[in-house]
Amino acid sequence: MNTTFSPSNVAKRSLFLAFAAMIMIVSVQKSSAQFGPNANFKNKDLFVGAHLGLGGGWYSGFGPVVNVEYGVLPQLGVTASAGFFSYTDVYSTYSWTYTSIPIIIGANWHFDLLKVKQLDTWVGAGAGYTFGSWSSSDPDRAYRGSVGSYFSWDGRLGARYYFTDKLAAKLELGYWSLGYLRLGVDFKL
Repeated sequence: MNTTFSPSNVAKRSLFLAFAAMIMIVSVQKSSAQFGPNANFKNKDLFVGAHLGLGGGWYSGFGPVVNVEYGVLPQLGVTASAGFFSYTDVYSTYSWTYTSIPIIIGANWHFDLLKVKQLDTWVGAGAGYTFGSWSSSDPDRAYRGSVGSYFSWDGRLGARYYFTDKLAAKLELGYWSLGYLRLGVDFKL
């Protein structure tokens, strides 16, 4: 019996997420007090980005990720992200493919971590849903487990390096749905 989504596992994951969020909030408050606001991020700033996500989700892989971030407070931005990941495993007589489309809503807390003029740094978290599907070239070997679409979350530490006032390279180290490493560009509108 697959227990991936059993009530006890959901309770354990919920407690873990609550504990991780509490640690993140305390860490952000301490880092903000020590490092202060970042001059490269302001209230009402709007960013649109295109990135490549590497790894993450149930299986490794890479795929495009798009995101939007809007500054709601001088150090706080709300985010919306979507990605597309696909992983294929090939065997001698058949192959199977898992495809996922994560959609995550979250927030980033911006602070001046390294004191570099063109650099914007943040820590963030988000939650959402991943739409997943399995396919196999051999119907007799089709995946029969309960893993497919699932509730997902994302934790991240990121940085933007500005080349101009409107264009920045972006790097995020993340966890889970949108890839463990995200590289790309953000445009400030």
